[in-house]
Amino acid sequence: MRLLASGASVRGPAHQQDGSPNQDALAVSGIRGGWCVAVADGLGSRPLSHFGSRKAVQLSRHVLRCQADITHAAVTDEVRKAWLACFGERYRLHETTCLWARVDARGRAVAGQIGDGLLLARSAGAFKVLTDQRQGFGNQTLTLAQADARNTRSFEFELSQPGDGVLLMTDGISDDLIPERLESFFDAVYRRQLRCSKRRMRRWLTGELLDWSTPRHGDDKSIAGIFLTD
Repeated sequence: MRLLASGASVRGPAHQQDGSPNQDALAVSGIRGGWCVAVADGLGSRPLSHFGSRKAVQLSRHVLRCQADITHAAVTDEVRKAWLACFGERYRLHETTCLWARVDARGRAVAGQIGDGLLLARSAGAFKVLTDQRQGFGNQTLTLAQADARNTRSFEFELSQPGDGVLLMTDGISDDLIPERLESFFDAVYRRQLRCSKRRMRRWLTGELLDWSTPRHGDDKSIAGIFLTD
């Protein structure tokens, strides 16, 4: 069983123009023959959200790497508690979304999402959109600080044949994708991953995000995935 993982994160045009930092964050890390990945999107209305998103992916990676036996439903709670402990009473200045996934050396996968973005998977050859249809107003989103068992989702599945995988992205990407073409998008990333090392794949993803086909979309963009190749 061969698993490959990669990801990329870029500042959106709006933040490039005004010199603001990337409010998204990314983590891609090996874990005992498998991989864990995470992306986060700091709220634009929060002045220190770029610190909040970075801490969210760091804590997701720590929980997924160091607690191999943790249930998929408990990951979000562990990350949330650690994140709040880090920022304390000033957490509102740092609020962020978070998506995460882990695949072990046997192909067993877990994934979860708090807030906006998109979580896609293929298991046993069947493509699935794991993210619920967006609810509420366009400028409203759930944050890691607000998450609890009632309003977050997590998933457990298996990668068992070539082409299976999990792909997660922030809304700087997902807002521009056409629902009917999500599987084609998933396949395009997988096919490129087959031909690339982790470093080359990151360069390719970075180039694609910088040359995004919707040039007026000013948001930061982050994507990460894990695929079974053989």
